[in-house]
Amino acid sequence: MTQKQLIELIQLHHKDMGEIEIRIRLDNAMREFCRKSRILTGTTTFTTVSGQRYYDIDSSVVEIESVDYDGERIERLVGRPKTRDLT
Repeated sequence: MTQKQLIELIQLHHKDMGEIEIRIRLDNAMREFCRKSRILTGTTTFTTVSGQRYYDIDSSVVEIESVDYDGERIERLVGRPKTRDLT
């Protein structure tokens, strides 16, 4: 079904909705579907700093599945770290 067909179908039931509002709502629904279904995956890289534990992550990242460092997979930490880092 094309977007135009979806718009026409929605307008049959919601005659007061304009095309722009429908497109915005369809785009939001598409993004929400992709987020919940985890249908889209990707990778990201960033430069690390010695001694720094925490980093800002791009807002487009929904979930971290794994972390690699210098080609080696880093195991997920269970519990608290041995040394406390409050930075």
